[in-house]
Amino acid sequence: MNADFDDPTPMGHEEQAAEWCWRIADRALTPTEQIAFDAWMSADPRHRSLFDEMVQVWRGTDAIAEMPGFLSLRAKALTAMETARDDHAAPAVHGRRWFHGLAAAAALLLAIGGFWSLTGGADIYDTGVGERRVVRLDDGSHISLDASSRVSVAYTDDRRTLVLQRGRAKFDVAKDPLRPFTVQAGQRAVVATGTAFSVELLDNQMRVLLYEGHVAVVAQPSPRTISQAARRADVGQQLVPGQELVANLASGKTVVVQAEVSRSLAWEGGRLDFVDEPLASAVERINRYADTPIFVGDAAAGRHLVNGVFDASDPGSFVTGVTSLFPLSARREDGKIVLHSAAPPLR
Repeated sequence: MNADFDDPTPMGHEEQAAEWCWRIADRALTPTEQIAFDAWMSADPRHRSLFDEMVQVWRGTDAIAEMPGFLSLRAKALTAMETARDDHAAPAVHGRRWFHGLAAAAALLLAIGGFWSLTGGADIYDTGVGERRVVRLDDGSHISLDASSRVSVAYTDDRRTLVLQRGRAKFDVAKDPLRPFTVQAGQRAVVATGTAFSVELLDNQMRVLLYEGHVAVVAQPSPRTISQAARRADVGQQLVPGQELVANLASGKTVVVQAEVSRSLAWEGGRLDFVDEPLASAVERINRYADTPIFVGDAAAGRHLVNGVFDASDPGSFVTGVTSLFPLSARREDGKIVLHSAAPPLR
């Protein structure tokens, strides 16, 4: 990037902003590029506003990509930038051609009333006991909600912010590197640009499982750390596909473990697949489907490890299964089922 800026025919501020916008939208910055970008942003007070304008133009042309005439306009602009990057010939001319093409797109967007702005407020999506649903968001992303789950969604011009308030959800994220997709839960934020992952809240845990792409899990998130995590590979706890991050909500301690992806997705098909799952957390998940809530009556009972696949629509079979496998008793008490450790037999 610095080589381009040192060219004998230097790019103007607008073209520099356009080049940075193109590069960040195309892929994650390298550490060297990130340093150069940060230096460029702080070098002139105009740079930040120009870069923000380029981001708006870029996203705006995406939003109307299927309108007559705009697909070819955007394609020509991208081709001009690719040519400048590939042959380094007259970068200011190519950059300026790219900038003016996108500027024209921006002008038409403004004329039709800010078409690309998705929403200014939060939308709430939730499910009741035993209910699952799939939601398609305005940007093409999808949320698969487990039973008894709740997610708020707020889109702005520069970010996509979701909050998992309870339960579990899987997110299939439409790619938009210029607008990070962030899921906040349990004082942490999962930052992605285009990927598939799930987030779950339990009584004392927050769990993140990555299916494809990459995400960063940021503790004590702020707009600055979220923006950095979206652009850099050295911010937050990075996950690779097949890994699951488990965070203790009380202590803040986190561990990353390998997960069996096929098992982890069983809930989308109405099954709960447990492998050495403490009874206490297995009951939490079953309760998302149980009309009569189940409680663990004592700590010893909650420590039994559950293995097996259970029909989420039949919580009664879960109770029958665990009481037959472990020294537990199940009693109905005040509208709930309580699992107690059974007294040892008399000798």
